[in-house]
Formats: sequence, structure tokens, C-alpha cells
Amino acid sequence: MHPVALTAESPPGLRRRDLAPAVAVAAGVVVLRVLLSGRYGFHRDELVALAAGRHPAAGYPDQAPGIPLATRALSAAIGVHLWPLRVLAGLAHGAVVMATAALAATVGGRRQTIGLAALVAALAPLFLAQGSLFLPPVFDLLWWALAVLVVARLLAGADPRWWLAVGALVGVGLETRGTMLLLAAGLAVGLVAVPEGRAQLRSPWLWAGAGVALALWLPNLAWEAGHGWPVADVAAGVRDHVRADGGLLDVARRQIVLAGPAALGLAALGTAVLARRPWRPLLVAVGVVVVLVLATGGRATYLGPLYVPLVAAGAVLADRWIGVDPTRWHQIVTVVVVAGLIALPAVTPLLPPADYGSLVHDIDGQVGEEVGWPEMVHLVGTVRRVLPDEEQDGLMVVTAGSGEAAAIDLYGPAEGMPRGTALSAAAGARDRWPDGQPAGTVIFVRFPRRVVEQFCDSLGPVAAVGNDARVPNRAYLADIAVCRTLRVTPGELRAGLARWSDPEM
Repeated sequence: MHPVALTAESPPGLRRRDLAPAVAVAAGVVVLRVLLSGRYGFHRDELVALAAGRHPAAGYPDQAPGIPLATRALSAAIGVHLWPLRVLAGLAHGAVVMATAALAATVGGRRQTIGLAALVAALAPLFLAQGSLFLPPVFDLLWWALAVLVVARLLAGADPRWWLAVGALVGVGLETRGTMLLLAAGLAVGLVAVPEGRAQLRSPWLWAGAGVALALWLPNLAWEAGHGWPVADVAAGVRDHVRADGGLLDVARRQIVLAGPAALGLAALGTAVLARRPWRPLLVAVGVVVVLVLATGGRATYLGPLYVPLVAAGAVLADRWIGVDPTRWHQIVTVVVVAGLIALPAVTPLLPPADYGSLVHDIDGQVGEEVGWPEMVHLVGTVRRVLPDEEQDGLMVVTAGSGEAAAIDLYGPAEGMPRGTALSAAAGARDRWPDGQPAGTVIFVRFPRRVVEQFCDSLGPVAAVGNDARVPNRAYLADIAVCRTLRVTPGELRAGLARWSDPEM
């Protein structure tokens, strides 16, 4: 069998016919996301993005501005609702499925190959998890997938003006999540390292695309420079966290869980396909990204977008083994589907919360961060209400994480706590701590008692956070303590608590 590469000049009818299986798979992904869009509640990091979006800026200490500003725009247009955000995240996952399928076609896949690549992109555990939340990772994944797809088509002979699209995708990606810089560096090295890439460097459209990327990134770049490069602090926090979890060995080991057996197998095959002309710049880019992630102490999930080109290319080689044998086709589809169905309850809000907590929470605890935030805020409100009236006036809440502060920001008004009542010394909320606050009684959330006692005459803990489903998360069983008299100034309190607060979002 000799597959024919699909280039920009391929007949549109052929392209539509070959992509039909992928369209069906992507539609199934979107339908699933719509069905799950109203379950559980906002994830901790979604709450942080909502809170950040209420303070529009060209950058934030703990994240790029794209998602916070998008949540602000959506909230202004339709109000603060969970389901529209989750549907949009699901649409992004569906688009990743289509981009992976189109990439498989570009590198020489036929209809069966394209369907296999789409199915793996739909059911890989990491993609299922990221597509469940309106957060930077799923959109970062999408911009990577589209950028790699366009670069592949350029290597196959597409109109060089498409470099402008690559630049736009890289620029938007940098405003979404800083990890897009890894792809930009990888592509740059890949284009310089092999002859096929160096031929592209002679096109003025490539340099124009680089200019587009820089222009789109410039607002955030200027903000970072003007604020002392807080992205370096976030990177240091990530690096320390990765080292504490086992370093390089843990990053490698987690790929088995994050990718799943099907994506890992196809990714291994994909390296052989990308080693051929004209795809070699993409293989070099993949290698550079892996080296950079490992060398800088990045998270295991930073390698996730690499599975898009590797799975797409690997499906081409797997198709040669499958051939026209229906038994082999059924075997590989069964493996992909079963692995995806096993992962689904652990990485999406599929089960009732109590069942998730008791059965699969320990597999991936991130879904647990979608549970219990209204209950936590209600408990803080209850503690506030039992205080004397004179202590309720001017009372402030200080939280160990920006997630708890963001939850109080959203749900607090219904409990008599207006926005601005909650402060946090965590990186994402520290710059929104007003000078001279707190000036009266303080309720501390999720600080150990030994920490609070350094700064005040703590009476706590007076309560512990729970939730109806007993799902563990970052705030579950956290202490709530009341402080009536601070021993330090508000500024000293903020500085002293910073090292006890969450280092990054």
C-alpha cells in the first residue's frame, strides 16, 4: 500500500469524503460535552480566571490574559454560567479531533487512517480531561494542533502565505498560555536543522508570520517586563512542584496515564513517519520540545500537544498493519474505545459526585476541584454571621489559595459578603490586596493554625470545610479560623503569608 499525501491542492471532494469519519467522532465529542456541561460546578482554576477577568489587564501574575479576558467577555454577554464555558471547551476538543484527522490526511493517511487518528484524539485521557474545562490547556492544545497542521501543509507545498496563519496561531497561543513558546522554539530549530526547513526560511511570508506572532504577543510581553517577569516565579513554582513529585522519572511515567495505551503506541510509530521527507522539521520540533520540557522542569502535561502530530503520523503506519483485515481493525478500535471509556469517569464529571469521590477520585483528583465551593462559601458566611455585628462591619477573609478567594468573590454576595471581601497572598490574587486591609476582624481559610498564630490572636480553628458528597479537594477539611486582633500591619501580614500560600494556579 502506498498512501498519497494530501496537500493543499488535493481535490476538495476527496478531502470531505476522507474526513467524514472524523466529523462523526468530533460531533460525538461535542454532544458528550453538551450533556456534561451543567454537571458539578466551576473548577477552582475556572473561578480564578473569572475573578481575574473582573480586573482586565494585559497580563496576570499566574497566567496569560487570554482566558480571563474571554471569561469576562462571555460573562458580560450572557452572565456567569457554567454550561456555556464547558460547551466552548468541548467545541475546542472537537476541533482538536478534526485537526488531528486533517494532519493524518496531510501526512498520507486514507479514510481508515483518518478515522483512527480522530478516535484516539477524542478518547486520549489527557485530551478528555483538558476538554472538560474552560481553561488554557484545551485552547493551548487547539492552537498547537492547528499550527502544526498548517506547517505540515506548508511542508507539503501549500501556498507560503499560510505562514501568516501560523504566526497568528502562535501569537494567540502565547496570549493563551506561555507553553506555546515551546512549540515556537521547536519549529524554529526544526526549520533550521534540515534542508526542507531551510527552504521555507527563504520565504518572506514566514518572516511576516513571525512578525504577526510577535505583534500579538507584545502586549503581554510588555506587561511582563513592566511587572518584573512574574512568569519566571510561576515557572520556578512549577519546577519545584515537579521535582517534589519525582522529577524527570515522574514526567515520563505519567505519560502512560495521560496519553493512554493507544496514543502512546501510535506516537511511537509516528516518529518513524515524521522521520521521512518532507516531515523531518516536525520530528526535530517534537524532540526540541521534549528536551526543553525536561530541562526546564515542566509539567508532564506540557508534552500533551505533541501527541497530535505523533498520533496522526502513527495512524498512517498502523494502517499498513491493519490493511483491509476487519479483525485487526476491530481489535485496535476496541482497544481505543475501551481505554477511553475506562478513563472517562476519572477525568470528566460523568458520575454522581459521591460515586466519583469514592470510586475514581484517586486516579485523577482534578475533577474533585469542581465540587464543594458553594458549600465552602456558605460555611464562611455562617462563621461571619455568628460574630457580633460590630465585628462583621469591615470584616475581611484571607485565604491560602486564589481559588478560595475567587469562590468567595463569586458566591459571597449571596452570603452577605460583597466582592472584595476575600483576599489572598497567592500569586494570582496578591496584587489585588488593597493597602491598609484587613483593618478589623479576619477570617482565615486553609491556613494551619501554627501559621495564623504568628500574626494574630487566633481563636480557631472554629470550623472545617466539607461538601455534601465528601469529595476530597484542595479546600476539603481545611481549617477556618477567626482573628480579632492582628499583631502585625496589613502589609506585614500579606508578606508573611505569601510563603504559605499556593505558589501557582
